Amino acid sequence: MWQDVVVVSLWGGFVALDTTAAMQIVISRPLVSCSIVGLLLGSFSPGFIIGLMFELIYLDELPVGGALFNEGNLGATVAAGLAILLGRESGRPDLAVAFAALAGLLVSKAGAHIVVALRTLNASIYTRLMERPRITPGAVTRAHLLCLLLMFAAGMGLTLAGLVLFFFVFMSLAPLVPAGWDLHLRSLVYVFLGIGCAVLLYLFYERKRWWPLAAGAGLGLLFWLLTALAAGGG
Repeated sequence: MWQDVVVVSLWGGFVALDTTAAMQIVISRPLVSCSIVGLLLGSFSPGFIIGLMFELIYLDELPVGGALFNEGNLGATVAAGLAILLGRESGRPDLAVAFAALAGLLVSKAGAHIVVALRTLNASIYTRLMERPRITPGAVTRAHLLCLLLMFAAGMGLTLAGLVLFFFVFMSLAPLVPAGWDLHLRSLVYVFLGIGCAVLLYLFYERKRWWPLAAGAGLGLLFWLLTALAAGGG
């Protein structure tokens, strides 16, 4: 179990790098990062569901320039890891998914403050670099690599802390929750998906781009209809 925690924490470091500091090849987006967590831990479905929820919820938050944003990518990564590990350890996967989703939101909020602190630290590193009497390419490279290392360490540390902290919180509180409540608590998943769909609709409304949404819905309906007819005919 602890080996899995280390693996997800290391992945959290790469997610933090891809979010803003390096690469930016979209592996940090919740739908991708959480699906990868599911593959790493051998349980794809919970990871994908968590990723879909957080992808929709944080769809309108982009880390552009110096904008303040919730660290939804890391929050989602922690939530996916928790959903799988807690479900496996407790034998209560429905309760684990609901708890993990709430924990992921808290980690996202904490990550926002860590990003601000890292920006301040990076600014001080480059300020000291500019104050040198002679600036060499090697010094610039080392400063840049140091900032990347700090971002990786922050992402890994936040992921590790979130996994460990909320793992023990869940294992302490889970016995207090009647097992009969688990299926009802799973409905939180649909609440999150509903919120995410509302965000998606709002974005289309604000940009007055209803036709792609309508076209996608129409194609989906057509596919469902053809599938239903094929199944009926078979």
